[in-house]
Amino acid sequence: MAYIQKAHEKLYPCVEINAATRKVLEQSDNKENYFMTVLKRNRCKKDKHGRCVRDENGMTIQLPEREVSLEKLLAEGWNFLSLITPPEQWVIAEMEREELHRCICSLPANEKGLIYALYFSNYGDGMSVRKYAKATGIPFTTIQSRKKKRSQI
Repeated sequence: MAYIQKAHEKLYPCVEINAATRKVLEQSDNKENYFMTVLKRNRCKKDKHGRCVRDENGMTIQLPEREVSLEKLLAEGWNFLSLITPPEQWVIAEMEREELHRCICSLPANEKGLIYALYFSNYGDGMSVRKYAKATGIPFTTIQSRKKKRSQI
């Protein structure tokens, strides 16, 4: 794709363009050309002689683009709205979390501690029953039966 230099006198009539201004405008045009064509151009992998490398099927190996434009993503059918969680889902999730914590808070202290340790500790990953038994001194089977009792409600 050949780059056509703009005629700045036609773009800016009634404006006197001196040499310094012309140089700045040309540099700006060169940058624009680079951003609009070179960055978006499909590129192929090259060998040491500058030739495109081909795969076993004879197709040139394409390199990833350096920039992906919004126009290209829209043309490829990207649905940006589906990538965003709707506000209603955030509200519903927050209401469910509040209800869950309200229910947990109504439990006896020993069961509340068990639930928080097994499901919410360790940055939300929880603790294993064996680790909890070792940390609290409560027998493993007792913890298992308490856990089973609460999961059946």
